[in-house]
Amino acid sequence: MTFLLSVISGCVRYSFRGALPPDIKTIAIAQFEDNSQFQWGGLREEFNTRLVDAFIQDNTLKVVDDPTQADLYLTGKIVSVREQKTAISPTEQVEQIQLYLTVDVTCTNQHTKKVFWKGTLRRNLPIAGAGTLEEKNAILIKLSEMIVEDIVNKTIAAW
Repeated sequence: MTFLLSVISGCVRYSFRGALPPDIKTIAIAQFEDNSQFQWGGLREEFNTRLVDAFIQDNTLKVVDDPTQADLYLTGKIVSVREQKTAISPTEQVEQIQLYLTVDVTCTNQHTKKVFWKGTLRRNLPIAGAGTLEEKNAILIKLSEMIVEDIVNKTIAAW
């Protein structure tokens, strides 16, 4: 009996494909433009590299270069990087700022030419009021990672 269960369990494959239809196996990812006008010129490159790497690492969908050869086509743009003062001291010094990153994303099913999912994704994290540009850049990297994770999850889960 144990032998039979071992043989049967060895034949079962498990997949983390989420709610993806069975004909969706590949994805092409357009370079997201940076329309944020933030001071850090590396945001676009950082975001795009992280996005492609995340889909490769996830390994649910194969990343292809040519959108005409892909089942899904992911496009979008970095809409804004915004700062909001969230804590002011009694001497009217800014003690904390929330840094917001907003990205518009559209994922299209290339077979049907219909939108698979579409959305505006926004994440934020705090930074000290006297934060330097380097510290803001580090927060932007973390925000990029969070939004990239959201994009991968929304695509794989198909919600």
